Amino acid sequence: MKTADAGLIQREKDLIQIVAKDPGLYQDTSLAALTVYSLFWLHQWQLRRTIEAVSVLNWRLFPDKFGMVGWSEYPDAFRTNRSLLQGQPKYRNWLTGAASTGFSLNERGIEIARDLIAKLGPPSTTTGKQAALRPSDVMVKQSASTRPRSVEPERELQLARNSRLFEKWQSQVLSERDLIHVHSLLGIFDHTPAKVRSKKMRDLERCAEDLQDAEMLQFLTDVRKQFPEVFANH
Repeated sequence: MKTADAGLIQREKDLIQIVAKDPGLYQDTSLAALTVYSLFWLHQWQLRRTIEAVSVLNWRLFPDKFGMVGWSEYPDAFRTNRSLLQGQPKYRNWLTGAASTGFSLNERGIEIARDLIAKLGPPSTTTGKQAALRPSDVMVKQSASTRPRSVEPERELQLARNSRLFEKWQSQVLSERDLIHVHSLLGIFDHTPAKVRSKKMRDLERCAEDLQDAEMLQFLTDVRKQFPEVFANH
């Protein structure tokens, strides 16, 4: 029996633990759509969505589609690169980004990923553990009529403390390359409107204020100072 684990993968090197999906479930699915599925889970695990990470996860999940011809034990980065290009706004409009900055799904891409999760199920590892969605993630779909649940300060701050960004802040190693971890902290994407970004940040700050958590308030203040572009109007 597989157990669900929201933190299934902690670092890029752990991707090698992912087991392949049943080829019969995805033979008629485009490479671009399968790549969207992989991008979704890289976001869930708060990993950098580099072409290298996407290539490895594609290969682990779908080896007959993304393994090198004649050397299936190795990932085919060129095939992943083509599928990322096909997902760009000029073509299918499922994702944005570049090899130099990483890739991010847009709303259409998220919908594709959700559909594939329903069809393929979440990833699992060689140990039998199965990935689970983070309950706070904005990618978890809510109907338009669903009223948002009240924010639980203790839970929200614990999620923030468990984030990669907080870990880096504590170690005093924050850098411009950690923008992707800001996105994960707030549950946002490149295309998320500045108004929504600011609200998510303000919600966290209110939680810290309500609980008089000085450390978290300092962390959030430093995030604002280090990454002002996250909250600027695009």
